[in-house]
Amino acid sequence: MRIGVDIDGVLYEWSKTSRYLLREVLPGSPYPKTGPLGQESTHWNYIQDNVSPEHWKWLWTEGVRLGMYRHGHLVHGAVQGVRDLVAAGHDIAIISHRPKFAVNDTLAWLTMHQLPLAGLHLLTNEEPKSYVKPMCDVYVDDKWDNVMDLARNTPAKLVALFDQPWNQELRSGAWDLKNIKRTKSWPAFVEAVKHVS
Repeated sequence: MRIGVDIDGVLYEWSKTSRYLLREVLPGSPYPKTGPLGQESTHWNYIQDNVSPEHWKWLWTEGVRLGMYRHGHLVHGAVQGVRDLVAAGHDIAIISHRPKFAVNDTLAWLTMHQLPLAGLHLLTNEEPKSYVKPMCDVYVDDKWDNVMDLARNTPAKLVALFDQPWNQELRSGAWDLKNIKRTKSWPAFVEAVKHVS
């Protein structure tokens, strides 16, 4: 099967890396580890809601220049999970939204981790992930909007919502779509794929 895998929140700890940059790298950072940026993000705009507009802009300029998309933490179990899926005969295609100015850093990050990939789609204009061809049999993403789009607009047998603190709210109609399932970890996702026919 072809499996479409998101990067941020699924392979890469974007929230953790961004909070670190704002706490530890931002010159004169007013954000202590004991404050909101020392805690896990609890909703989609958590970081933006807890920093000044000036510092949010810094993250997307200097933070990117300093390696926000080039360095950073892997989601626990991600590399082994991808390798296990490939060993089981599946093709892995990365499908992720990234700013244009982060494409080269994203490629460097993926190359550094030597993931066995069969395809790469970096969407730089916020187009829906369901536009990517060929479509996949299975997808995994951490953003409700993407999961709903993929479940409604592709023939996917499984669209997994990768469990994160920022996607705990119940989306109206989500669980009416039979192909959406929440997955708590990479081992759980690998196991769920085994049951897709």
